[in-house]
Amino acid sequence: MAITELVRLRLEDKGFATLFTDHHVEWELLAESARVLMAQEVEVGPTIDDIKKALVPLVEINPHLREFLAEKKLTQKYWPSDFTDYILHKTYQPKLTIKAAQVQGGHHGGEAGH
Repeated sequence: MAITELVRLRLEDKGFATLFTDHHVEWELLAESARVLMAQEVEVGPTIDDIKKALVPLVEINPHLREFLAEKKLTQKYWPSDFTDYILHKTYQPKLTIKAAQVQGGHHGGEAGH
């Protein structure tokens, strides 16, 4: 599942952006390993959700995350899953774009049919 703005802000407020940045190479390698693993099993190519299913257990047991959670006293079960979404967002950066003509014409994609 793609990360929501609310979850991203909650993670960044708790310092997860620094955790990601400090170990970004490791997180990106884990994400790519999960993508490659799932690509071997999914005919049409894995979705972000497919990759997440393989990545979450690797993130959960990662010593950097475990130490971070202990230091911050973050015991809720959602942190590893949310941080996995953050890793996937930062690694693959899915983006939606709005055509320049729509923005100039006052249409922002929120109307039906656009």
